[in-house]
Amino acid sequence: MTYPWCGLAVILSALPLAAGTIESDVSAQVSALLNTGDALWFTVPSWNFGIDAANFGLPEYPTSVGFVFVTASEDSLAQFEAVLVSGDGSVSVSFGAPLSFVPAMFQGSAYSGAVSALEGSLHISETLSQQLFGSSPAVLTLLNTGPALSLGMPPYTLQQDLNVSLGGGGLGVGAPLGGVALMADPPDPPDVPEPGSGLLLLGGGALLWALSRLRRSELSRGAEGALERDSD
Repeated sequence: MTYPWCGLAVILSALPLAAGTIESDVSAQVSALLNTGDALWFTVPSWNFGIDAANFGLPEYPTSVGFVFVTASEDSLAQFEAVLVSGDGSVSVSFGAPLSFVPAMFQGSAYSGAVSALEGSLHISETLSQQLFGSSPAVLTLLNTGPALSLGMPPYTLQQDLNVSLGGGGLGVGAPLGGVALMADPPDPPDVPEPGSGLLLLGGGALLWALSRLRRSELSRGAEGALERDSD
């Protein structure tokens, strides 16, 4: 069972977004620039845990969730708030205090060497787990509360940089890869220069000239009317 990328758009459309927020699918990108207040949102399917749990007679939904996100960037000031949200946005649970990257080693087919890792884990009740995963994949949000930084570990995609583990009742599995979205605030609009004083004086002079012409026209029409009455 797989979740196409259109599923990501459906889930994100149901989640509450801040006014002016820009969302973009970055699943296939190898890096992304996150300014302060920007966030990466990862969909976290749990269907494979449910299948394995059923085979062992265990509850369908996981009661422990852990994640590791790796990046080639290293910034000691970087901090992220991690939150797990239900697909409809009605339920959420935090991974605790803001998280920081720690040095780690990575070994893979396309890259091996030093990386920075962001890790978090939490334990939840079966009821809360069903609320998070029951109707659709949950969403893991990583909100940048520190300075701007670029995340990614080329040639791996941002989708591949995250590993999520789901557990419960002694069973543990890795969650399937889900879509990734970047939530960013729009750039500030360019400053509009104020009109120069010369333009203000010119505009004021033109207005006074138009008013004087209008006044003279009214006086002229009034005089003509008086002459017509006298002639009668």
